[in-house]
Amino acid sequence: MSSTIKVLHQQAQQALNQGLYQQAHQHLISILQQDKYFADAYFLLAMIASAHHNLAKAIELIKQANSLAPNNPEYLSQLAKHYALENNHVEALYFAELAAKLIAQLTVQSSLTLDTLGVAYSQMGLHEKAVKFFKKSVAINDRNPNYFFNLGASLKFIGDFEGARKAYKKTISMAPNYYKAHSALTGLGGISEDYNHIPLLERLFKQTQHADDRLHIGHALAREYEALEDFDKAFYYLETAKKFKLEQLKYNIDEDKTLFKSLASHFKDSKYSLSQGFETDEAIFVVGMPRSGTTLVERIISQHTDVTSAGELQHFGLLVKKMTKTTSNRVIDAETVTATKDINFKALGKAYIESTRAITGKTARFVDKMPLNVLYVGFILQALPKAKIICLDRNPLDTIVSNFRQLFSVNQSYYSYAYDLQTTTEFYLLFKQLAELWLALFPDNFYLINYEKLVNDPINEAKQLIEFCDLSWQEQCVDIHQNSAPVATASALQVRSPINNRSVDNWKKYDAYLDGVKKSLATKVDT
Repeated sequence: MSSTIKVLHQQAQQALNQGLYQQAHQHLISILQQDKYFADAYFLLAMIASAHHNLAKAIELIKQANSLAPNNPEYLSQLAKHYALENNHVEALYFAELAAKLIAQLTVQSSLTLDTLGVAYSQMGLHEKAVKFFKKSVAINDRNPNYFFNLGASLKFIGDFEGARKAYKKTISMAPNYYKAHSALTGLGGISEDYNHIPLLERLFKQTQHADDRLHIGHALAREYEALEDFDKAFYYLETAKKFKLEQLKYNIDEDKTLFKSLASHFKDSKYSLSQGFETDEAIFVVGMPRSGTTLVERIISQHTDVTSAGELQHFGLLVKKMTKTTSNRVIDAETVTATKDINFKALGKAYIESTRAITGKTARFVDKMPLNVLYVGFILQALPKAKIICLDRNPLDTIVSNFRQLFSVNQSYYSYAYDLQTTTEFYLLFKQLAELWLALFPDNFYLINYEKLVNDPINEAKQLIEFCDLSWQEQCVDIHQNSAPVATASALQVRSPINNRSVDNWKKYDAYLDGVKKSLATKVDT
């Protein structure tokens, strides 16, 4: 390496670390003009592409770097991570395993590479493996709050709540303004009059001016005030934080109304066939409104010895988007629905099944628990005509309030409706109409299960559920607290306990704020 290239390389790294992407890019291009085989220049260009959310370009550049400098654990770990972020879990797992083998042979290991590999496994839903690498990362470098936050998240998902609590506290001790860590810590519960973070959280809420940060702190405050049964203050912080975020969004419920209308029209008026799909009964889908009991049902089914939980997969929707070749910025919209007429549904079904193989294939059946796959039911059954789809039906007030109370993935347009009680109500009504359409069109494949009946009579309801899935009854199916599979949803704590009805009628805590919701629901029923 020439002295000039060495200096340019150092300057590029420094610029990249400071977020000076244009400057870093210029340095890296200068390097490649002098030496087109300099592997790390391609790798650092990949990190610039990644910072700008261009995952495909990042993958291409990392592969180029890896071809010039094979067996680099950092390159392979980043390749695994980026494939995982693209939901290509099969390729992600392949490169993650390669990286893991190489890392195991090293005398000196990199905390950054270990953390990256942990993130890759976490993105694939393989949280037990992720924890292994996150723990090694923090053992080498205990001064990086991001590493501890990542460790805390995966510990929570595998049910190690005390370990997660310690990791989040460590994060906050190093970075008091790490807002996501405050929200995550509060989400572990254990709040009381004697143990809470309300004074600190209220100070943070006043000082933060960023909408996403305020969402995290607002939701944390709401949870803590709920635990203290001060529901007026809980609602105040929820509403204030959500309104602040909503002002930044260009969300309009009419977009969702157009989508739901296009789905209804497509399947009411168009000719479609369930005989042209990929013939396998492997997939079981659990769908519905978020926070309606989908995780509970997934736990019941995946307790069966013939079933594996694949978690919440975005694979099906992304494959539909890819195959329709629509260029709109939403994964599913009216344009994409119309374009499905040109899809090869057998190829779609086969591609979906193959895309799950990082986790599935070890048992005869698997569960995909992405709630808003309810939008894709008609397409799922065209692609996989033997699939079984279970849809949750929960008390509308509990569903609406629970969605409003939830901090979903920030900036994911799927959940924009949940920033306002009224739009949450309207979205629920759209969902309800769509679920009724699916039930009418696909009674042999689509099963509506009532959440309240399930938690009040779990054995009888679970038996009917298991029978619908064409599985034999096993007594342990209702012992969801013994299900050791990771849970990467907001229900991670609840489903570690036996089935109970403690969440029934939770809406009553916020009854004072629901007049508009009740009016909308009553009007819809009347019409």
